[in-house]
Amino acid sequence: MRPVTLCFSGLDPSGGAGLQADIEAVAALGGHAAVIATALTVQDSQQVYGFTLTDPALMREQAGHVLADLPVAAVKLGMLGSAGAVRCVFDCLAGHRHLPVVMDPVLAANSGGGLALDDLREALLAALPMTAVITPNTLEARRLAGCDDLDEAVRRLTRAGARAIWLKGGHEPGDTLVNRLYEDGRLSLETRQPRLPGEFHGSGCTLASALAALLAAGAPLHDAVSGSERFVRAALAAADRPRAQGQLLPRRIGPWHADGAH
Repeated sequence: MRPVTLCFSGLDPSGGAGLQADIEAVAALGGHAAVIATALTVQDSQQVYGFTLTDPALMREQAGHVLADLPVAAVKLGMLGSAGAVRCVFDCLAGHRHLPVVMDPVLAANSGGGLALDDLREALLAALPMTAVITPNTLEARRLAGCDDLDEAVRRLTRAGARAIWLKGGHEPGDTLVNRLYEDGRLSLETRQPRLPGEFHGSGCTLASALAALLAAGAPLHDAVSGSERFVRAALAAADRPRAQGQLLPRRIGPWHADGAH
């Protein structure tokens, strides 16, 4: 069957981020998304207003059956919300160490509002050695590492066990978007492109799930990183604008992805 990516993410009722972003991105890149809802959130394209976390026991049961039934080829982690959820996920994956795990370390929403309990940060740090690549934006990298200097943040995350860090520069100032890939703490890829106008809801979810889908299809890390970046840029360039003054919603499915996004 199509390459299967197992996605652990929250349910965003606006459809811009979370599980819908995972499903659409994975499907657009030729894969099949199996999904575990880690939380039900109350949010729109403007802000997060609240969330309720899924019982880890239920998540464990869901993931166990999926892993036994489907040929999962990669795992994408989005909103986990608590240390209990992190432990649950990696307990489920204990017998599947060969699977590449893409972690988007979601601590808060770009639009405003928390998406995590206070114990999540330390749990994510402890889980870094079990990931293939993490995809923080610069704000998330600073929060996760506990320092303001980005170079030091990369060093701290590497020492904590992050083998690859795809650092997204969308929150940094300037007209040029700079994304950087670090492997074992060394810069191995840097991309620069003109910044697209506007703020986007779900761009980080889209990037991480696209990256996982390409890894599931067998792409080497650098090819998967480059392909996911092209895919996200196309989705953002064609984004929908809500009637309210919210963030733009990436359009992940459409003919504009035919040239160069895969």
